[in-house]
Amino acid sequence: MIRAALLLLLSAGPAAAGCFAADGMPARAIYDGGSVLEYLGREGDVLTYRSGKVTSRVKDGIWPLENTGDGFRLEYFWTGDLPDLAAVKAAGGTARIEGERQDAKGKRLAVAAEVEILGPEEVEWEDCIYKALRLRKTMFAAGRKEAEGVVVYAPDAMIVFRTEAVDQASGKTFTYALEALE
Repeated sequence: MIRAALLLLLSAGPAAAGCFAADGMPARAIYDGGSVLEYLGREGDVLTYRSGKVTSRVKDGIWPLENTGDGFRLEYFWTGDLPDLAAVKAAGGTARIEGERQDAKGKRLAVAAEVEILGPEEVEWEDCIYKALRLRKTMFAAGRKEAEGVVVYAPDAMIVFRTEAVDQASGKTFTYALEALE
């Protein structure tokens, strides 16, 4: 459940040469506790990555489009356009989108995602400074809160530096911090 919450919450202009950006993403992000995110590709504002046996596609690093694995598939059908972070800022710093999620058997479920920009942050990583945002993201399925967390996210590089996720069953907060970029 914790890994699923981390996947749902995934997901900054670099200041020095060698820093990661839209035209030069890392191959892997390694988080404390052993979670590894493998960057598989980026097409414009859509990132494809793998964590464990699950491959995910997200728009702007924040809106889930698809999660797939062995015998596992969730595809999201959002109503209307998905706002980028500039549009979220322009709308007062919050956005909510609604739609449906379809599983591998074709069953559809009403879903919603909310993003709130809590503020800007600069993240120093090795010799780089990334312009990041602290975001609160909440996912709902069938009207019930499914995942909630706060991330420190560098949108240009599509890197999550830190995640604080709340386990919906226990109410406990788990923190995942970036340890390495390769």
